[in-house]
Amino acid sequence: MSASQRHTAEEALSEVPLKARILLSHAHLQHLADTHGIDILHIKGYAFGTDTYPVDRQSTDVDVLVRPDHLGLFVTALKDAGWKVVTTFESGSDFHHAMTVYHPTWGLSDIHRYFPGLDASPEHVFDELWAHRRIKKLGGYECTTVSVVDARALVYVHAARSTSSVKPDVVHLDDVLSEAQMQLVQRRVQELNAELAFAAARGSLDDFSTHRDYLLWKSSSEQVPEYIRWKARLRSARGLRAKASTLRDIFFVNTDHLAMSLGREPTRQEVREKFFSRFSALTRIRGKKN
Repeated sequence: MSASQRHTAEEALSEVPLKARILLSHAHLQHLADTHGIDILHIKGYAFGTDTYPVDRQSTDVDVLVRPDHLGLFVTALKDAGWKVVTTFESGSDFHHAMTVYHPTWGLSDIHRYFPGLDASPEHVFDELWAHRRIKKLGGYECTTVSVVDARALVYVHAARSTSSVKPDVVHLDDVLSEAQMQLVQRRVQELNAELAFAAARGSLDDFSTHRDYLLWKSSSEQVPEYIRWKARLRSARGLRAKASTLRDIFFVNTDHLAMSLGREPTRQEVREKFFSRFSALTRIRGKKN
């Protein structure tokens, strides 16, 4: 394809409505998984739809949860299909749960290796969700997603990672779910060992104040000083290797995130400034305490 043809194609794609492109991206990822015999579950966004979200809610990317044993094969298939890694699992978030990939035709997608807040092994969680899966047409293609009850449970659990004082998705579900429907969600939350995140989303986290992960979910669901977030991550890290990895994350700048915020690769000077800014902020906090 010549440069002029490529430019024409990009202009045509820019005119495709975002929702249409996202739905087609769901279909593309499912086709890719089917072709390689990979199990994926489409989560959040249009995969859940209006039986979980408000009717006017929109999505800007695609999220899929991959069977852990199939993860490496799926990542390879994505790269072979022209997807580029934007953030790795390690740099994507404090939970290291998802990598972000980008395709010039299909846009952004988050590839989840597990779902934070479901406190069981990723293999067990995927098996549990897969056992209750349903088929939903997205972009005209049959895609696998979770049950309606599981979708609602995941929305609550996901909201626990928002520090906003008002969590619109939680407010919506609290308003529209009947008592019987809420009981089904709460039962599923227990089965998925997600009580802590569920409580954080609904403002009742203090019921778990003695839990070792209490501070982690408090700092995930509320605005707290950065040093509290660091302390929470260290406390929740299991084992010396995990704690060492957490310390490394704290001390070294996440260049993937910095690049996303800048819209380009950061310079060495910008990385240095980011490195020292976090510790100057910590010094100011300590100074106020003294």
